[in-house]
Amino acid sequence: MKKTVSILLAAVFMLCAVVPAVAASNKYSLPLEGTVLQDQADRKIKNATPAERNPILAGESPTTGLSWMGVYLPMLVQISNPTGTVKYNGATVKAAGVGNRAPWGGQYADVVYEGILYRTGQTRISFLFSDSLENGNPTSVGPVRSARIGHVLLREEWQSGFIYAGGPRREENNISEMFDDLGASDKGVLFNLLTNKWPDYRTRVKGLKSPDNLDTNVVGLRNQIPTNYTASPRAFLFSDSSPYTDGYDLAYNINLDWGHEDYVSHFVYDENDGLYYRYSGDAPYMSYASAEDRSDENATWLSFANVIIQRVSYEYTNNSKIMPVMQSVGKGNADIFIGGRYIPGYWVRDSIDGPTVFYDDQGNELQFTRGKTFIADFPPESLCTFSGME
Repeated sequence: MKKTVSILLAAVFMLCAVVPAVAASNKYSLPLEGTVLQDQADRKIKNATPAERNPILAGESPTTGLSWMGVYLPMLVQISNPTGTVKYNGATVKAAGVGNRAPWGGQYADVVYEGILYRTGQTRISFLFSDSLENGNPTSVGPVRSARIGHVLLREEWQSGFIYAGGPRREENNISEMFDDLGASDKGVLFNLLTNKWPDYRTRVKGLKSPDNLDTNVVGLRNQIPTNYTASPRAFLFSDSSPYTDGYDLAYNINLDWGHEDYVSHFVYDENDGLYYRYSGDAPYMSYASAEDRSDENATWLSFANVIIQRVSYEYTNNSKIMPVMQSVGKGNADIFIGGRYIPGYWVRDSIDGPTVFYDDQGNELQFTRGKTFIADFPPESLCTFSGME
């Protein structure tokens, strides 16, 4: 009874176990320059406060810290991240999520997650929307793809609506059964776009190859959630002025290598904007305006006030390279970048329905800069480097 939950619990509570080295097919291609972060020893930072849900402050967004008067009911959407090509600075760039493979609607996301999809280093993106929903956006987001166990855990953390296009159905890795056993299926918050439900809120985009062509109306689906559903708030802690200045290393260039050459990404800090601009390969990581407007002139270069590299281990169901089980309940290192500085921090999550709370090097809950956040659920053995101003 409750077999699926038992398997899930067994998986997520294995966080402190040492994960074997990744498969030999992983190819780390970043040069070992600047400060290199890989296979770091557990920092064992003791958190000064419990890893609990922060209340929402009146008038302040729980996800961005910006002015907000909405109702807390975020929406999480699974987004494809396949390899594409694009011309940039006179060269052809081959990288994940660029060119005809770029997403749309992501300019409205408050938090962007990236995590392992294949053992060999390919990744999947998740967009979390909240602030824009009260203004009727977004109504077009995609391309929507399938979920894995780690995404089930993300939904539980945010208590969000969840939009996805199917997922594994094996006995030990059945996404639908996991949602059933965790109670999410009974709450009316799940939207599997591969079913025959919600035809008014899903379309296949002409000119894009299936399966990476599924568009969804996020606001429309949010309105289908029962009015009696209440999501437990989880607010980040924000500061008007970052405390992470003196004594913290400069970090104007951040580089992530997941183990596949097409999935190397970079974040470059713009001092004037106070933002990290994301590159996929050597090309800007763009989000098109919508499925109908996939023009370069109206695309948005995604940028972030906070970049967090959350070190999480992965196991693989039946040793399958496409069935990752993200170990996101527990604790571990977090490499944090805010305001052009590096904070060697930590993260703690005590339960499946609890929040992930980030802590700085002193054990105090992390003070985010107001704005959008990027979180990489990054294996300990994967390669991150950073450097100061050039």
